[in-house]
Amino acid sequence: MGKFWGKLAVKLKRVQRKVEIPQLPNPFPQVFHQLGKTIHGLGASFSTSSSETLLLLLLLLLFPANLAKHFVTSQSYVLGNLIDYLSPAIYLTEVLTFLLLVVNLSQSLRTFRIRPKLIFLLVGLFLLSLLPSVQQSSYKVIAFFRFGELSLWLAFSLWVAYRLPWKSHPKLFQILGLGVAWVSLVALGQFFLQHHLLGYWFLGEPTLTPSLGGVAKGSFLGREVVRAYGTFPHPNVLGGVLSVILGGLFTFRFWGPFVLGLGGILVSLSRAAWFSLIGGLLGLAFFGQKFGVIFLNDLSVSRRWELIQSAGEMIKSSPLTGVGLGQFVAQLPRFGIPSGLSLFLQPVHNIFALVAAESGLFSALLFGLIILFAFREAVRKRRFLLAVLLLQLIFLGMIDHYLYTLPQGLFLLSLIIGLSFSYSES
Repeated sequence: MGKFWGKLAVKLKRVQRKVEIPQLPNPFPQVFHQLGKTIHGLGASFSTSSSETLLLLLLLLLFPANLAKHFVTSQSYVLGNLIDYLSPAIYLTEVLTFLLLVVNLSQSLRTFRIRPKLIFLLVGLFLLSLLPSVQQSSYKVIAFFRFGELSLWLAFSLWVAYRLPWKSHPKLFQILGLGVAWVSLVALGQFFLQHHLLGYWFLGEPTLTPSLGGVAKGSFLGREVVRAYGTFPHPNVLGGVLSVILGGLFTFRFWGPFVLGLGGILVSLSRAAWFSLIGGLLGLAFFGQKFGVIFLNDLSVSRRWELIQSAGEMIKSSPLTGVGLGQFVAQLPRFGIPSGLSLFLQPVHNIFALVAAESGLFSALLFGLIILFAFREAVRKRRFLLAVLLLQLIFLGMIDHYLYTLPQGLFLLSLIIGLSFSYSES
């Protein structure tokens, strides 16, 4: 019996020697190597360093994110209501933009050349013109925060003009298309589930339920539904931003993100975004007549008109310096709150009137000149795609405020302005 067990043990040892346990390859070195090659390739397209390319890539991918740290103060309330526009906040996208501007700063300063002198002059004058409205503001913390935010995004437009050659814009829109794709998928999921997907910690996705007060709703196939937000603070912002970027995706035939973006605009139920998209694709033809018919007797239009009237009263009261940078909502009770069953405490839905009301007519003139000369540069350099996108931005800016008050809007406006002034290597 012992002999039998001895022979069995010997056979088992022989079998164990023959069995080779395969070693699984470690995928991480390959992944990081491929990522490095991708960043290097994009850096060659954008003419940027590796660190700048990585930060720009993250910014273009995450531009829809609404994740932020908010600072609520005693000045953040109007008539007992907490107002987001009076709560200073630091956004993820703004952190990425700040890092992009300061990385390799010493090298950038050594090689700095003012190639598009006009944008540098206009941006500098505009920021200087804001200082009196900061100084006379009743809420200094909010005014300084707004000044810093506007300075950051206008500096980003200068960075785009100086650092990104015009040849890089197809690749840029391709990466923007990935951002459009993921936020559109989130929006479609919200619309069909009538509920948020992952919540705020997923890049700032707002909490959405049909029973939650203040959630934007609309009519779809004869029934009331919750409109899709994506990760934006309002469906109109989702639709408006996508309507502009889709013009670039259509031009360069990035059909996957384009189709998903169409779905995102559709479920935003934003009529302004639908018209912006149609106008962008058809050259903004016959906008005025259609807009007037569709929006007649709409409560949102009457409130917008009342805000325009309040802005006019603010401009009359202080035409040179305005009521203070970032102070429109705080000063609104003095000049007339729009009528309705609920308090409508928002900035005037017109970016030019908003700049004039908060910072004076001279600042509004300079702000308009920045956009006007960006349009002129786009036409002069035969960048007709950017000319159309700027017209869309002007249209959206005439009927809403997010291009001047929210980071997603400021990102898009600064990017298109910067590209309009960007240099051609030829």
